[in-house]
Amino acid sequence: MSNKVNRAQQWRLFISNFIGFTVIFVLLGVIVFVLFKRAMLTSTDQALRVERTSRLSGAPVRRRPQHQPDMTPGQMQKAAIHPFMTTTLIYSDHGKIINQAQLGSRYDMLKRITLKRSQVGELHTVRVNGKYSFRTLLVKVPKSNSDATVAGKYLLIMENIDPQKAAMANFTRVLLITMGVFWLLSILMSIWMSRLTMRPILRSWGRQTEFVGNAAHELRTPLTIIQNKLEFLLTRPNDKIIDQAESIAVANSESQRLQKLTQDLLALARSDSNTVQTNFELTDMAKFMRQTVEPYVEIAASQGKTLVLNPVTPFQATLDQALVHQLLNILIDNALKYSPQGRSITLSAKLTGRKWQLVVADQGIGVKRADRQRIFDRFYRVDSSRSRQTGGNGLGLSIAHWIVNLHHGNIVVKGNQPQGSQFVATLPVNPVGLAGHHDKTTAK
Repeated sequence: MSNKVNRAQQWRLFISNFIGFTVIFVLLGVIVFVLFKRAMLTSTDQALRVERTSRLSGAPVRRRPQHQPDMTPGQMQKAAIHPFMTTTLIYSDHGKIINQAQLGSRYDMLKRITLKRSQVGELHTVRVNGKYSFRTLLVKVPKSNSDATVAGKYLLIMENIDPQKAAMANFTRVLLITMGVFWLLSILMSIWMSRLTMRPILRSWGRQTEFVGNAAHELRTPLTIIQNKLEFLLTRPNDKIIDQAESIAVANSESQRLQKLTQDLLALARSDSNTVQTNFELTDMAKFMRQTVEPYVEIAASQGKTLVLNPVTPFQATLDQALVHQLLNILIDNALKYSPQGRSITLSAKLTGRKWQLVVADQGIGVKRADRQRIFDRFYRVDSSRSRQTGGNGLGLSIAHWIVNLHHGNIVVKGNQPQGSQFVATLPVNPVGLAGHHDKTTAK
């Protein structure tokens, strides 16, 4: 993936993440603001309704003392800022305030508030002299009310909400600052998440690019050899087969190698797409190991090598026999390729708790500690020149690793004393989610 495409994709991810975070923060801020504002007025509105109920029930009018000589300087300063919290204006039918004596000095401030009969029973917010804010509730008192001072009159119950408005202003300021901070954090989070999201994509793209390049190289080599040999044979139309047996043998060998490489590439492609059909079934491991390994004993003997299967204590395991057979084929073939004549390869299978262990040990050239971590990577070769001589393409152990993973197990390579390597595959006796299922299922 080119840097230009990489930057464009990362920029798109950043924009989408940033917009998502911004929408979430804005919605959260609006919801909190609305709920807080409503909560601030709820107690005030409740107090107004209680006062209305009290008035309509005919209870005596609660009067506040006009003078408080015992007030401290701090209390006097607060009273100067908010000289009253709750008060009531009593209107006559003609809309004139008739409780001027009760209001005292407050009358000069409140006398401009006019009676609006259409607002009876409604809650409103009014501002007086551009300085004080009130929450109001207009009440029409029936003439039958027991309190003669308010019977048949209009009452405008007022509650000062300047403290609430001050608290709301402070809350709004804090909310805006918090939103700004989180907005900046959303930018950083968007950058981090876009990079984090792109990381596996780039890694996968890199592996895919490397895989395609290696596959093309591996395919090109045998195809080139076959083409050269065929072109050479075309220049000798009168020769007999015996005369060009070597060229024909080389072309045939490369075609077989090409066929195996194609099969391995197909297996890996199917593993990547998770479309491999598996058939997990309960298997007698002693019998299975004996039948699988037996054909390779003769192959090893024909190469001057010894293949030994250690006695297997009878036990049963759930597995895909075809895939485990392929796993054994890969490990035995790998051991035979890198073991000199006169050496032996030993296989063993044993039960260890809820798992069983397959070990293929050889006395060959061994694997260096530095190469053990990458030996299961696709197209990775410890010795490219030697792999070419033995016909390896660097895919066998990758397929073995995939088969083991499909069985929810793991495989590692260790040193074999005094010389050689041990490939140790540890698999569960009953893979999770597959125990008891012998029908074909799609591998995941």
